[in-house]
Amino acid sequence: MSFVYTLEMLGTAAFAASGALAASRKRMDIFGFCVLALMPAVGGGTIRDIIIDRLPVFWVSDNRYVAVAIIAALVVFFAPHRKPGGRRQLLIWADALGLALFAALGTEICLAHNTGALVAVMLGVTTAVTGGMIRDVICNEIPLILSREIYATAAFAASVAYILTDRLALGDNVALAVAVVTGLVVRGLAIVYNWSLPSFGASR
Repeated sequence: MSFVYTLEMLGTAAFAASGALAASRKRMDIFGFCVLALMPAVGGGTIRDIIIDRLPVFWVSDNRYVAVAIIAALVVFFAPHRKPGGRRQLLIWADALGLALFAALGTEICLAHNTGALVAVMLGVTTAVTGGMIRDVICNEIPLILSREIYATAAFAASVAYILTDRLALGDNVALAVAVVTGLVVRGLAIVYNWSLPSFGASR
């Protein structure tokens, strides 16, 4: 199993876990867990693949992505969660890991399909944030990307970090590692220190 494929599976599991944790907060049944796990796990990558004409989309050509997502959902469903507010914190950190991984991987895939740097960054961010948006909308919650939290900014940082490292010709694996760490650090610091971007009219 290649380094890139390992990261793809890790990102799929992390985002699927975030969806399942959201389902647990809404007291859904086991079917709801699986459905909500699949949304962030495959949603953003599906949109990316359709835009760049990478067909069939990744989870259709390789069903292991769906299998990993469902397994992650079942693990969350049967795992005990006794700590008050623990599901919310786990969701946020699982989402942060998936965000960083999918932003980096989305950028790498787009560059491999000769989209150019700008489009690769745009679709890297799209890969990272779209699935979480679908998850939050289904749960009737305001998507994180629409809040003041540093969210899409972290995905953008990961994508740009991949582009810059790739220009140094250090290899795909190094570029992916740098991008993932960058995205996770930016998002992690925002979570720990409650960083947010200024909103319009906030100083008035």
